[in-house]
Amino acid sequence: MKKLVTYLLCGFSLYFSQTHLYAQSNINVFKQMQSPVKNYAAPRATNTIQIDGKADEEAWQAAPWTDSFIDIEGEEKAKPTYDTKVKMLWDDEYLYIYAHMEEPHVWGDILQHDDIIYHNNDFEVFIKPYASQPFYYEIEVNALNTIMDLMMNKPYRFAGDAIMHWDVKGLKSAIHIEGSLNAPTDTDKYWAVEMAIPFKSISTFGKNITPKLNERWRLNFSRVQWQHEIVDGKYTRIKKDNKLMDEANWVWSPIGLINMHYPERWGYIQFVEKTTDTASYPATHAIEQAAWNISYLQEIFKDKKGSYATSLESLQKQFPNHSIEALSFTNHLVTNKTKTFYKLTLIDKQHDLTISIDSFGNYNLLTQ
Repeated sequence: MKKLVTYLLCGFSLYFSQTHLYAQSNINVFKQMQSPVKNYAAPRATNTIQIDGKADEEAWQAAPWTDSFIDIEGEEKAKPTYDTKVKMLWDDEYLYIYAHMEEPHVWGDILQHDDIIYHNNDFEVFIKPYASQPFYYEIEVNALNTIMDLMMNKPYRFAGDAIMHWDVKGLKSAIHIEGSLNAPTDTDKYWAVEMAIPFKSISTFGKNITPKLNERWRLNFSRVQWQHEIVDGKYTRIKKDNKLMDEANWVWSPIGLINMHYPERWGYIQFVEKTTDTASYPATHAIEQAAWNISYLQEIFKDKKGSYATSLESLQKQFPNHSIEALSFTNHLVTNKTKTFYKLTLIDKQHDLTISIDSFGNYNLLTQ
């Protein structure tokens, strides 16, 4: 098991560092990352939720669905073969999630907690409760209700590590299958995941355990879907030229590239009171997006020039076909002598916000 976890972490780091390098040297990928992120108003649960995978309580029936999932790279990619939607609720103790996934062949064979769940078809939850902190949480589950959970101290592209020994203490989860599990001879309708995630398990010392009314968190979902074949009466992932065929990645809020570990590209969950309440972007959204876009453009600039730009005007000149939103804010960009490090500060006087970000991914948001 120890060797398996080591391999998992090394594989993660290698894959995502390569993806980041490719993405940041490609302006077309940058453009894909400009699509609006999603938001969702999660109403307070009006009755006790039984975690059985069925979501038949009155509160679930009244809760709105998210938009259907799309490809992780965005709407310009092919529409997912099968529909996926999610509902969310909350109360003083839990964040509740219900995911409904169309699927004619429900299968899975991973039974050990914290094994590599995405080697099966799976459903994944990504949660970042605190905007000014780099850490976030990931929970994966397959059709057997096997869980893989971890905490990231920061994204992989900034040398983050997956803390695999961390567990969501008190997590409740259940699977419901409309059809049959691991039965290749029939056709299934869907499988569903229902979760209750304890707020106290994803809180930190000195922070409120239960979100405040209208508080927003960053959150996203992913569905990993493999092409399969039947070998000796069992499901297995298809190989071509002795290599596994690429999986599909379907998500709620698209990232723009095949990498879920861009928390700034996740959607928002807003904790509201009633099902009739609607979600909106926070006042910080525009300046945060502007800052992260500079981060992406600086990486592309460095790939081309060998060093970071010393001004936003230099970036604008290098990328004349893209309007740099950060120029609309009071800005201050500094670099070291070798231009191998930068720090950007943006000020939004209208909303009394100051944001800073540097080339190591250190990020701070201050409100007056």
